[in-house]
Amino acid sequence: MLTAKVMLLGDMGVGKTSILYRLIYNRFEGQYKSTLGVEILSHDVVPADGSDPMRLVLWDTDGDFGTQIFDTVYVTGASAAIIVSDVTRPQTVTRMVELVRGFEERFPGRPYRALLNKIDLPEAAGSAGAIAELAKSLGRSSVKSVSAKTGVGIAESFVELAQTIRRRQL
Repeated sequence: MLTAKVMLLGDMGVGKTSILYRLIYNRFEGQYKSTLGVEILSHDVVPADGSDPMRLVLWDTDGDFGTQIFDTVYVTGASAAIIVSDVTRPQTVTRMVELVRGFEERFPGRPYRALLNKIDLPEAAGSAGAIAELAKSLGRSSVKSVSAKTGVGIAESFVELAQTIRRRQL
C-alpha cells in the first residue's frame, strides 16, 4: 500500500484536530483541546476511481508554530499538506495564505488543500467576498469550504489530495 505523509497546518483553534477526528472516527467533539507539539494518526483512503487504497500518515501540528513550522523536523518528508483556517476569523485566513506560500517555497510542486473550516457557523456567511478572493489567489481547485462539525467536504478533500499524490507519485 502506498503511504504518504500529510502535514496539517494552521493557527490554533481553526479545527485541524476536529477535521481529523471527523475523517477518521466520523465524530465531532465540541470542546476545544489544544494539540501539543504533534499528533500522528493514519487513515486509509480509497480512491473514487477504484484504484488501490493509500495510507495517509497525518501529522496534526500545534498551531503555535506559524510559518516557523518549516524550520522544524516535523515537515521533513512531507508529500502534501492540508492547511486550515477558520472562516469566522479573518486573521486565520491570512495566516493560511502565508502557510501555503511557505509550503510552496519549501516543497515546490507538492500538492496541498487549503480548507476553509467552520462554514456551518452563521458568521461564515459574511466571509464570502474574502473567500472568493482567496480562491482566486491560490487557485480555485486547491481551496475547499468544509465543516468538521457536519462533515461537509472533509472526506472529499482528503480523497482528492490522495489522488493528486498518487498521480504525482510523491
